[in-house]
Amino acid sequence: MLKTITTALLTTSLWVLPMTGSAHSNHCQDTQLGEQMESLKQQFKAYRQALSTTDWSQMRLAREEMLQLTHAAADEQPLKLHDLPVEQRPEMMQEYRQGLDQLTELLHQLAQAEQAQDADAASDLVGRIGQHSKQSHEALRKDCDD
Repeated sequence: MLKTITTALLTTSLWVLPMTGSAHSNHCQDTQLGEQMESLKQQFKAYRQALSTTDWSQMRLAREEMLQLTHAAADEQPLKLHDLPVEQRPEMMQEYRQGLDQLTELLHQLAQAEQAQDADAASDLVGRIGQHSKQSHEALRKDCDD
């Protein structure tokens, strides 16, 4: 089981690394959403660290914070939205909110894995959350090189 957890953490770290190394440099300005996403990233890191030692209490705290940040992010708008023609904005906001809903569902599944103290399921979900976060970030990141 420890080997499975270690493998999952390494894999997740590799997924998240491209996003973490350049995440701030790709933002044109600091926003509330940017701060929330940075906090979410830090809580995800804390979760992965707690998972590596199967510290269920710390895992729960980090997941609860991630869930709060996800709910708060629903009230924000990605900067990229403002670069789109007005007629495309509702579709992008719908995709953004669907992504948040998917993340919320994954976090609820993670809570169930914690409740069952199923480290393998939690590891799998951490990988899925990492992949989802990477894909969402790529889809919504504003190109600030313009």
